[in-house]
Amino acid sequence: MDIRRSTVWLSPLERCLPAVYVAVALAVNLLLCVLTPPFFTPDEPHHAARVIALSHEAWMAHVTPPQEPGAAIDANALRVMDGMDAIREAAERRSPNFLERAWGPVVEQRQQSLAEVRWAHRLLFAPFPNTAVYPPVLYLPAVVGWRLGEAADWTIFHSLQLARLLEALVTVSFGWLALRVGRRVRWLMFAYLLLPSALFLNASCAQDPVLLAVAGLIAAVLWRALAEEREFRPGELVGMAMLLALCATARPPYLALGILLFLPGVERVSAAGRRWAWRRWAGPLLAFACVVAVSAGWRHLVLPFGFDTGIGADPEEQYSFLREHAVLGAWYIAKGTGAAAVDLARRGLYVVGWNDLLAPVALRAALGLCWLALLLFAPPWPLRTWLGRVLLAVATLAPLLGISFAEYIIWTPPGGGVVYGVQPRYWLPVLPLLGMLVQDGLRPVRQVLQRAGGGVRTAVLLSATGGVAVLACTLPWVAAHAFYLDSVGRVLRENLR
Repeated sequence: MDIRRSTVWLSPLERCLPAVYVAVALAVNLLLCVLTPPFFTPDEPHHAARVIALSHEAWMAHVTPPQEPGAAIDANALRVMDGMDAIREAAERRSPNFLERAWGPVVEQRQQSLAEVRWAHRLLFAPFPNTAVYPPVLYLPAVVGWRLGEAADWTIFHSLQLARLLEALVTVSFGWLALRVGRRVRWLMFAYLLLPSALFLNASCAQDPVLLAVAGLIAAVLWRALAEEREFRPGELVGMAMLLALCATARPPYLALGILLFLPGVERVSAAGRRWAWRRWAGPLLAFACVVAVSAGWRHLVLPFGFDTGIGADPEEQYSFLREHAVLGAWYIAKGTGAAAVDLARRGLYVVGWNDLLAPVALRAALGLCWLALLLFAPPWPLRTWLGRVLLAVATLAPLLGISFAEYIIWTPPGGGVVYGVQPRYWLPVLPLLGMLVQDGLRPVRQVLQRAGGGVRTAVLLSATGGVAVLACTLPWVAAHAFYLDSVGRVLRENLR
């Protein structure tokens, strides 16, 4: 079936989605940049320390024995980060369930002593072992924000808000581009980019926001080539290689996404029964080799920094355990990956705060129904062959298993039967590809629903898309009331004065 002919009635709605996304995302992220307590997004103190070091042209961290990897940053910035960390850690000790606490850990009065602190223009060494290994490229918007804040002698809090805002602006720009490139994939891409957890990460001084949007752009370029039943053009191969290299250097397991470079060629050759001539694969092979070389080169540079390990973890002992109990270890890693999938569905799409604050159950259920409607009624992903489906499944699942393997080595006590440290945000960049697989698996159900008229499908898609947008707009108030025990209005006034 020609996808373009069967879905021509969707064109007017599709054309609106990029503009709607930009309007909703900018409004939400502007509020979240202000409403979210300083340094209260995942690992934000360590990300901020890395960014401030970058703003002083310390492009690589260094190790000063016996200290951990880090660099010199402003003394007052370090003081404020430590002060906010103390507030968070005190709240964690009071909480009976860290991952699902339902009350706000930060009130405005508890930040009062830190809110007026400005730059000291004096440097102190700050360790940031878990972010020292990340490449600088994805941090560049935040680097500009921190540098401008320091030059203007703003408070540390306001400098952070500017860094968050610039990160959000770049992320929304990438998201808009993904929606423009992907065309018929816009429905699921729109929902992915407006996930509560993704929007919350957008308003953070970290690498995660741009990484999520870059992953969406990779899926959009892939979908376009598949929908037009062609292989990647030379310019697309170059762009895909650059985007995949960003992902692979940020998190090494994402290197497996490089398999996507071969997917359009495999689909075309398999569907048409063409010869597997080697010249056809020269471009994808060269692009994949470049991604591997860039990723390997960066890993070599940061190898001296070692790994940020969990309590009780010992990578050498864990490697020994896996060598002696390969089958049992593989089972633990596979089981951990399954548990992470359940965690992603249960809370990963909606979580805000430091991996712990959930949106209300009604909001989560409504968003789940919107996603189901989009999976069932949106135009399908154009996979035509079983070989293409297998290749997509490998490219999608290999990074997830790789993440579980890495966390089992560096974050789980030796011989443990579970995998510690796998956070749902690690899975979010792969979510568009997972949606592609799920939508393809729902094909029998979709065929039954195709009997519904175009008007019914239009109404369902419009309702689901509108529901996603409305739910995204409620997030700032959900996050604000979760974080603060006093009124949102007063928090806004205190932060914007």
